[in-house]
Amino acid sequence: MELKDQGRRSALRVKARLKVRFKSTESFINEYTTNISKGGLFIRTNKPCELRDKVEIVLVIPGTEIEVTALGEVIHVVGEDKATATMPAGMGIQLLELKKEDQEKIESFIKSAVKTDADILGRRQHARVETRIRVRFESREALVEEYIHNISHGGIFIQTQKPKQVGEQIILVLIHPETSQEIMLKGEVARVVTTEDAQKNNSYPGMGIKFKEMEPYVKKQIDEFIKAETAKSAGKYLIVEEN
Repeated sequence: MELKDQGRRSALRVKARLKVRFKSTESFINEYTTNISKGGLFIRTNKPCELRDKVEIVLVIPGTEIEVTALGEVIHVVGEDKATATMPAGMGIQLLELKKEDQEKIESFIKSAVKTDADILGRRQHARVETRIRVRFESREALVEEYIHNISHGGIFIQTQKPKQVGEQIILVLIHPETSQEIMLKGEVARVVTTEDAQKNNSYPGMGIKFKEMEPYVKKQIDEFIKAETAKSAGKYLIVEEN
């Protein structure tokens, strides 16, 4: 993902300014190539901000006094009461803006650190994301059913009269029907059903989106919710005939 400085930082009210340091060069490189370059970051804290809060992130490049600043938005919160050994308290942040010169500073540092001209940043495979779609489920039952049939298999179909083109990159924000928690997934338009095609086949117009990756903590959050809901419904629709 190519983060863009859209000049909005001065116009947005920033709730907090967070300075992030890394334990080592290796941890910095791993975090950047795995998450930051794709537009996301999870910060461990016992006092996370609230959903939708705008925050300013200051990344300190290890072994230097160089700081780069990015604007982010809180899209996922794990409170102390829900934290586990594998899911610490903190907040997931979607990065909205990162200046080109700051991104170049980071990539120059990484290339110098690994002492090679090879583009290790190629692991990002980040295409420019043009579209962000927010999807709210009508009920938790609808979320469970969608997960079982589609999300768990790596994709989702969105009904729309104006589908994007095949191959276009998408940021899909799934909104929890009860808590309004947001889960950000990256995907690509894999197929398109036009209005004409839908009429011919008695179906719905829209686009099928294939997820490109799912961060471990995001997958765990969805899985735990689904397991809890299916456990509540266990035996609900069974008719027991007693002799």
